Amino acid sequence: MTIASKHLDELDWTSWPQDQIATRGKAQWKELLGSGSGCANDLTMGVVRLRQGDTLEPHHHAQAETYFTLSGRGTVTIDDLVHVVEPGRMLFIPGNARHQINNTHLEDLLILYTFATSDFSHIQYHF
Repeated sequence: MTIASKHLDELDWTSWPQDQIATRGKAQWKELLGSGSGCANDLTMGVVRLRQGDTLEPHHHAQAETYFTLSGRGTVTIDDLVHVVEPGRMLFIPGNARHQINNTHLEDLLILYTFATSDFSHIQYHF
């Protein structure tokens, strides 16, 4: 068993390449656990950040995912059903469900995400 310990402040924010932002949105993320973390495991976990007015555009992927809102407020749409998210809200997103995140408030929206796969690169996003 491998133990991992990371602090969010130790990592840099990652974003889509500039030429993909129009299609994918301005979401930024930090991978806390997964292939890039140096810890062999069966999970990928990180935090996605959306600033005021930013979105993670509608997309889907084969893997199921969970969202847990850490701070901020916004909406997450899953298969055309809109969920208002605020700190403490958990959402389960089934595999292949089309989903989107919108930050509709002033404060940054931070959401903890998890996938039951060891490597973030195995997740094929379809926008």
